[in-house]
Amino acid sequence: MAELSGRGNKGGSDQDDEVPPDRFAVKISVTPDTFTELIRKVALDVGDRPHIEPAPDGSGTLYAFAPEEQIRELEAAGYTVEVGENVSETGRKRMAEVSEGDRFEGGRILPRGLGAKPGREPGKGGSAP
Repeated sequence: MAELSGRGNKGGSDQDDEVPPDRFAVKISVTPDTFTELIRKVALDVGDRPHIEPAPDGSGTLYAFAPEEQIRELEAAGYTVEVGENVSETGRKRMAEVSEGDRFEGGRILPRGLGAKPGREPGKGGSAP
């Protein structure tokens, strides 16, 4: 379980805009009734649609993303919440891996690899020598 205390909004943009709070991957224990209530009352980030991993007893685990404040509110409302990784921090680390240069030098260097550009003759551009 990830520790929540001491988390800030590390990284972010060069703009003066407010940086949103870090989000954590969470697993929330639900029953069919509590799930319906939770989805109606709380604006949870569940990705493109809610995913519930069913348990043999009829309950389930809802996967979501939530900032610390929302996690505290869920716990205060009686939900059991398991906190996972800080997905915002993971995203910042991954963004640091992305190159800022133009590896194709404005189109002077052709892409290399197994892909083919539609509408071009096979063997013309886009393939390794």
